[in-house]
Amino acid sequence: MSLRRNRPFAFFWVAQLLSNAGTQVSELAVPLIAVLTLSAGPASMGVLTALEALPSLVLALFLGVFVDRLRRGRLLFWCNIGQGVLIGTVPLAAAFDVLTMAQLYVVTFAVGGLALAYSLAHTAYIPVLVPDRRQLTAANSSIALTDSVTAVAGPGLGGLLVQLLTAPVAIAVDSASFLVAAVLQASGRGPDPSPIAEKTRFLPSVRAGFAAFRGQPGIVAITAGKGSFDFFQWAVIALYILYAVRELHLSPAAIGAIAVLGSLGPLLAGVITTPVSRRFGTTWTSVVAAILLGGNLLTPLAAGPDLLVIATIGLGQFLLGLGVVFLIIVRSTMLQRSIEPGLLGRAGSVIRLVEWGAGPLGGLFGGLLGATLGLRPGLVLLGIGTLSAVPWIATAAARGHLSMPDERG
Repeated sequence: MSLRRNRPFAFFWVAQLLSNAGTQVSELAVPLIAVLTLSAGPASMGVLTALEALPSLVLALFLGVFVDRLRRGRLLFWCNIGQGVLIGTVPLAAAFDVLTMAQLYVVTFAVGGLALAYSLAHTAYIPVLVPDRRQLTAANSSIALTDSVTAVAGPGLGGLLVQLLTAPVAIAVDSASFLVAAVLQASGRGPDPSPIAEKTRFLPSVRAGFAAFRGQPGIVAITAGKGSFDFFQWAVIALYILYAVRELHLSPAAIGAIAVLGSLGPLLAGVITTPVSRRFGTTWTSVVAAILLGGNLLTPLAAGPDLLVIATIGLGQFLLGLGVVFLIIVRSTMLQRSIEPGLLGRAGSVIRLVEWGAGPLGGLFGGLLGATLGLRPGLVLLGIGTLSAVPWIATAAARGHLSMPDERG
């Protein structure tokens, strides 16, 4: 069956499109409401950024076991519902003028936990919807393309909504998108098999996930490289909105325009990963993708008229997004082809722990660095740090660990 005729996958795809569009709006609107409405400084923004990633550090391994023991389709449905309800409390509190940074902290952490469970179940659920393994690269590329399309429209829409209707309204859009996505996913009626009954205790189950992860050196290399990159990337995120608003004096609409330009990179990755992988293989193309992660360096170097600043930062984010999504698609396909379905949730939780587990420290480090050195010098150092993924991935490429099974002679 072609992907276009696969009804459950099609509904899943549309639901992903809708919820991600709303998420892109909130990813811009939440830090903007913290800076513009609640007057958050570098330290507060560092804490907010850290709390978004903290669930990956404290919950990833537990949720990996949890995902492998539940019906994944049902779990995805309730994760969407939970995120919609939690995010909806932010515009409600703002309407009654009782919104505080403490509430943003709590909501950010709780939504991050549900998003983590969704992400782990989502990766493990795709092989259920697409049983033909030859279609997995195309399916993962389709999902990445969907994410990228929403990344193009979402930030621009978010910046416009914040500019015209305030940040709480923009966040309310995200809340509604999660609820509608849950209904759409349920309407697709995709297969949702019961997991194989497992009586293994928690720690042995976790060890099985670690063993499956360690047994794939290509997956380990991409994860280690992306984990080192993510530490610095979370630090950049902690400072970026502050830098754009207070030093570059950009409006919410201009920040949204930068995000739109940057999100064209993931969009292109979703389109080209399958043909590029088939034509050139995944080995050295992954090294090129890792080099593109240094696009963050263009942010503190941007200067001149607003249009030039927007174009410069947008180009950096374009290159960064292209590299990140290419690596994610390659790694997801390697994961789904090489690890048995019953271990995908746990292996995915190890990956999430390595990558996003660095996020809380990265966010706090970024806030501290910005408060100590200033926003621009801090962003220069952090931009250099995002290139730390290159040695990991280049070494794996030289050892032949990044090729797909059908590329090996």
